[in-house]
Amino acid sequence: MKRLLPSIVLTIAFLAVAAGLKYAESAGLVGDDMAQRVVQVMIGLMLAGFANVAPKRIGPQRMSREAEARMQTARRIGGWSLTLAGLAHAALWAFAPVDFAVTAAMIVVGSGLAIAIGYAIWACRKLGAPPASEATNGS
Repeated sequence: MKRLLPSIVLTIAFLAVAAGLKYAESAGLVGDDMAQRVVQVMIGLMLAGFANVAPKRIGPQRMSREAEARMQTARRIGGWSLTLAGLAHAALWAFAPVDFAVTAAMIVVGSGLAIAIGYAIWACRKLGAPPASEATNGS
């Protein structure tokens, strides 16, 4: 519960800000696209924050040292790509025209996710391959 509590608090704060902005928009206190922009910037910053923390959560060693090293590298690559994608998402929604931000932010986050997944698949396939010494001795 101790690790879950900050996420619950952050979620409640996120929903409160989104609801408050929607109310302010309907009351005419903020512009038409301001609520959407602020919520999208918050989404990008949350993605960046969670992606930055994810590679730092290392569990007990379950595989060989080489396998653990490859998996940690895959976590770091995924963390970096998604952190940068989240920051780019937030920047696009903060400064770009809405029509451009909608498409560009999806492309940026999709690209970051593709890099993370692609590198993880590559690392897992590399783990499944026999070491070079076994592959050459077996024939």
